[in-house]
Amino acid sequence: MKQLPTCTLLLFSAFLFSCSEKIENNVSTPLVLNESFETFPFSNIPGWVSDPNENTGPYTELGEYYQQLNIYPPEALRNTIPLGENSWLVAEIYTRTKKPILLDYLDIITDPVNSNNKVLKLSTPVHTDGVILRPKKPLPQKYQLSFKVGFINYGDDSELNGYDVGNEMAEPWRDGSSVGHNGFYWLALMDQLPKPHNNIWSHHHRKFVIDSWNRQDKHNTVNVIALDGASETHTAFGKKFISYVDRSWQKVSDTPIDNYLPNEWYTITFTRTSIFYKFSITGRFKNAGQTTYKNKIELHKNCVFHYNQTPEELDTTCVNNQVQTFLGKDFTSWPINSAYPDYFMIGDPHINYYEGSVLIDDIKLKTL
Repeated sequence: MKQLPTCTLLLFSAFLFSCSEKIENNVSTPLVLNESFETFPFSNIPGWVSDPNENTGPYTELGEYYQQLNIYPPEALRNTIPLGENSWLVAEIYTRTKKPILLDYLDIITDPVNSNNKVLKLSTPVHTDGVILRPKKPLPQKYQLSFKVGFINYGDDSELNGYDVGNEMAEPWRDGSSVGHNGFYWLALMDQLPKPHNNIWSHHHRKFVIDSWNRQDKHNTVNVIALDGASETHTAFGKKFISYVDRSWQKVSDTPIDNYLPNEWYTITFTRTSIFYKFSITGRFKNAGQTTYKNKIELHKNCVFHYNQTPEELDTTCVNNQVQTFLGKDFTSWPINSAYPDYFMIGDPHINYYEGSVLIDDIKLKTL
């Protein structure tokens, strides 16, 4: 990446990347951060540590919801690995493997369609692994994120649905088999520092999602959803969906906009302003062929869950004082004076579901 000019990082309300260069016309130059994976991005790799099982909310592995059910996490290892130039990206890994090898989860390989290009391969070899990419710090107030995702291998139409054996279980946080569900997050905007967790944790911290959920008669799906902050909170599924379906936003369960093809690259762009989220997905799809799906959703009008990065941003009509109570502690859905930072995550965060791999390239973050 080109050497950045000398600048000052202003950490307003704990947000990163509010960095600008003063120029003659007194207009700020946006800060742009890139990672192309052309050089091996891992340096100063930390050692694996035992999962500390931090309680950052009732649905974490040792949270009140699971304590109330007498469900406790198994032994596991975690690692937090800075990536690339300036280390503005971080990989988070969770595994129950006793002696994990980093390259089983993160590797740099040759682009299948361009031998002159290097890309990141992100893998979760077994369903109890979790691997995601996230920013090191919370995102700024206004930004644009873009990246490429391709050669997706998370589930198929076979009986095993991308799993190795067929007896994989969602324990201890859910009963039953994992095999009926496989997929990954192309992009999830989260309201808390994201790390691999049980799938229910992810359901309760999403603001906006582009994902693939391979199950039953739905294969290689692309789903786009915002979360409805005015809806009731379901213990297993979190907030209800506002799904992008038939080129419009509808309050229905996730319905695919199309189906991805396994040996293709797709370009994703996501923009956040104080008024809206805007997305675009460009590539070759099963139904529409080469196309771009794009739209935007107004945050205040739709009360998109936890959109407000500061208390001042919260429209009072979106305040939701519904309470869930676990072990005598009350957890309010969306109280007045609350604030929720933006973090993105890309990959497979579920430590009781999902198994496979995906390629990622050319991640760019730009302030607006």
